[in-house]
Amino acid sequence: MAPRVVVGVFQSEGIAEDARNRLKTEGVPAGDVVLKVLKGIGPVPSTMEPELEASFLGPVILGNFRESFAHYIRNGETLVCVQAPTDERVELAVGTLKQYAPIEVKVVAAAEERNR
Repeated sequence: MAPRVVVGVFQSEGIAEDARNRLKTEGVPAGDVVLKVLKGIGPVPSTMEPELEASFLGPVILGNFRESFAHYIRNGETLVCVQAPTDERVELAVGTLKQYAPIEVKVVAAAEERNR
């Protein structure tokens, strides 16, 4: 199956950190989990562009992010993104994130799949 990214949106950074820590406890490598606090939407700062291009978060942040998650951003909402190369990892990530009462959980195609 094609690699995917599981994205959970949480009301606070603390809840998102708890979910991230649980994912690590469940065996997800730390490098496959990213936590990003959302404060507002504007153009991506030029200093962040290389970081985003190098990261698996690029398609989430730069793709259809505004349409998918913008309406959740009010004050301190936080994304937890998990690289999911297998169906089992997708199921683990979705199940784990849902234990922490996310605002929403979505599964999106990984960067290499979007570029095809």
